[in-house]
Amino acid sequence: MLTEKVKVLIASVMAVVITVGIARFAYTPMIPEMMSGAGLNNALAGMLATANYAGYFSGALLISFIRSSGLKIWLYKAGLLGAVLTTGLMGCTSQEWLWYLLRFLSGLSSSAGVLIGAGLLMSWLLRQGHKPELGIFFSGLGIGIVMTALLAEMIRLRFSWDQQWMIYGFSALILLLPVWWWSPDYRRCLPASAAAPTYEARRISPFMLLLQLAYFCAGVGYVVTATFLVAIAEASPLLEGRGWLIWLVTGIAAAPACWLWDLLVRRQGDWLALLLAYLLNAASVLLLLMTTGLAGVMLSAIIYGVSFIGIVSMTLAMVGRLYPENPSRPMGRLTFGYGIAQMLAPMIVGYLAQSEGSYKSGLLITLVVIIVGAVLLTGAWFVQQQGMEPDDTAQSSVDVLDYEGL
Repeated sequence: MLTEKVKVLIASVMAVVITVGIARFAYTPMIPEMMSGAGLNNALAGMLATANYAGYFSGALLISFIRSSGLKIWLYKAGLLGAVLTTGLMGCTSQEWLWYLLRFLSGLSSSAGVLIGAGLLMSWLLRQGHKPELGIFFSGLGIGIVMTALLAEMIRLRFSWDQQWMIYGFSALILLLPVWWWSPDYRRCLPASAAAPTYEARRISPFMLLLQLAYFCAGVGYVVTATFLVAIAEASPLLEGRGWLIWLVTGIAAAPACWLWDLLVRRQGDWLALLLAYLLNAASVLLLLMTTGLAGVMLSAIIYGVSFIGIVSMTLAMVGRLYPENPSRPMGRLTFGYGIAQMLAPMIVGYLAQSEGSYKSGLLITLVVIIVGAVLLTGAWFVQQQGMEPDDTAQSSVDVLDYEGL
């Protein structure tokens, strides 16, 4: 018999798989399919990715202004249904403007599944007397990548691009069942509404500015590979037909990475572990530039999967510890930079790939940006060690759902 905690954790992870693993990450293996079957080009592929991230960013901003717990729960459920519908409907049209709309709405669904979902789970864990650890929650990102990779290989030769989208949508619908069955009544562990946090308006500190800029750079490193990895692999004659395998390896590497990084943080501290994650992320891009062979690209995928999830989880956890009284404020600042990067980078790299017929320039720019991010992170570390960052915490009562400022 599964305990209630296990059921709730499974439901939460499946929600991430639906709203991000399928609704977002299915697009990555679908890019080559749509290029060959629907006339998609690199520039349009990048613009559609930008539309998706614009939806996620818009959802994050919307959520940050909502104080009603009941409304947040409703939006969480709407996001789950929206993820299923926007995925399946991608196969029902070949109109570009509808693709833009569906990818934008899919991004909104992803923000509900991840941001609201994390807050709801944390609230429930605290109320039940469990440790508020979200490592297993974020493992849903890696699990989602694995599932989309395996499904891509099973259907890519048997079905057309539009049928493949519908299959992804149906798969998300099946996964929705345990979420519906095993999710608790979150209304019982949340206040009716959250008090609006009050804090003194302050100028952004040098520490937060450096950290925000570093996280922006990390956003570039994340989104370029997440969007174009399979397309890069399929564009190589040596890797044609193996893009799904590259994507599968990425997910397998990402799924357990949060726990591994947690262990490293306990032994070496936040900053060393985080700097290592940035450097590994840069190494994954460098490998894509240096090699087109299967072994090299697979190694790049492994390093990327481990590093990107580590950067996200460790940065947000560290900020939560540095500003425990009001984590939503600095997390919101970080999300802003990360979201802007996710909107701009795919558009720029897609345009360069379309105009030059190669991803090299886009990857080179990405590599430089990540290295700059590592330098900025080192600067933030130095400022923090010198005790130069101000007390940016708010002297207010902030409920657990304020973690949705991620």
